Amino acid sequence: MRTSLRVAISLLIANVSAHAEPLRLAVDILPPSLANPYRTSLPPTVWTNAAMFDALTRFDDAGKIQPSLAVSWEKIDALTWRFKLREGVRFHNGEPFTSDAVVTAITYITSDDAVREGLKREIGILKAARAIDAMTVEITTTEPAPQLPRYMTGLMLGEPKAWRALGRDEFARKPVGTGPFQMAEMAPNVWKLNAAKNAWRPTKLEGLEVIAVPEASTRTSGILAGRLHIAMSLSPDNLQVLEDAGHQGIRGVDPAIFGISFILFKKGPLQDVRVRRALNMAVNRQRIIDALLGGATVMTGQPAARGVNGFDASVAPYPFDPAAAKKLLSEAGYANGFSFVMDAATGIDANDSAIYQQVKADLREVGVTMEIRTMPAVQYYNALRATEFTGDAFPVDWQSWPTLDVTRSVLAHSCQRMLPWYCDATITPVMVAARTEFDDAKALTLRHQLAKHYHDQAPALFMYESPTFVGVSSRVKNYKLINGTHFQFSEMELAK
Repeated sequence: MRTSLRVAISLLIANVSAHAEPLRLAVDILPPSLANPYRTSLPPTVWTNAAMFDALTRFDDAGKIQPSLAVSWEKIDALTWRFKLREGVRFHNGEPFTSDAVVTAITYITSDDAVREGLKREIGILKAARAIDAMTVEITTTEPAPQLPRYMTGLMLGEPKAWRALGRDEFARKPVGTGPFQMAEMAPNVWKLNAAKNAWRPTKLEGLEVIAVPEASTRTSGILAGRLHIAMSLSPDNLQVLEDAGHQGIRGVDPAIFGISFILFKKGPLQDVRVRRALNMAVNRQRIIDALLGGATVMTGQPAARGVNGFDASVAPYPFDPAAAKKLLSEAGYANGFSFVMDAATGIDANDSAIYQQVKADLREVGVTMEIRTMPAVQYYNALRATEFTGDAFPVDWQSWPTLDVTRSVLAHSCQRMLPWYCDATITPVMVAARTEFDDAKALTLRHQLAKHYHDQAPALFMYESPTFVGVSSRVKNYKLINGTHFQFSEMELAK
């Protein structure tokens, strides 16, 4: 079965169009929500959506907020912001971009119909929007929102007439945006996009093909054979192979941290904070980073990566100390250890299967048995969305996108998640105060309280800042991926 799948994928890659050669981007899985601009602002969805849509604002390389479809903005009062929109922008179908697009998007995302959209939770502070005129829109929030321009990086804007005519599900198959590419063909394993002729930020590329290639080795060989140009989610070993052949290996760190989160609404040993701290001290993270991740990242013990607003440099990772871990387990009444189940998909992150095995081996040294129960990637993502894991823990990135802020990182790991796996009501007022405080110094102090609380309570086995390994063909010029989410297609070129 696996062999026949590899053959089918190889044929798919080999048979992509040769005339007017597009840039071919290989991913492990295409977005399950297709091109729905409101499903989520996280990969893999954002990789494709950012090719077709734009938001009001964007982040630059330094993590600073910049204009996009909005050229300026101002705070009217604590709950109201006014955005001036970019003139002369047209959607792929020729319709002009106006305030109607913003009002339509926010009216939908704040409605009950949008309850299934991840973005409704990621940007949950939105209340309403109204057009002041064709190129000016006023946005109101449910609470004071000093970071609203940062939130607006995650709200991709579709053409409102097409949205209303097609409806959510059909629009996801026939998207209409303002980005450099427009959808031409959407097949189960490959999406073909054409360069948009009327794009306000045009691309020099002839087109884009996004191809689902589940195995990293196949993505790597696709670049070696010249059939692929960019391969996401590789491993350090894959990059070394590509570099030895004259291609590029891009190593980076996303604005997220990787950890194994504990499902704490279930009774058992993990309910005891001493047990959770013991597990954090039992795992040799640095050995994993050095041996399996090529030294490309750093250990962490908090929910924010470096560069994320609210990162606290004074909060150190848990030390690797098996003896102290055993002592804590004994104090908690588990001197003889215990067992728990981790639900996971493999092949999603670099060397994830080997990493899980090493975590399992380290825990075994302190008497704890971690059973690894694997599932397909699509099943994992569905379980993650609905918190439907049957085990006791699961691996997940603590993402700061779209705000690059620790208050976003902890949102999915708090009482404010619709279906939480960790809920400590004592920290909720600090979360709310941190994201609603307009005084920068006070806001930073509150964010540092969040970082320390999550470190001390250890609701996850905090591992390291999330590394990325991307293979890039030597033919690709000016490759750039901002914050691990937005390709700069307007700058990239494909040499003949």
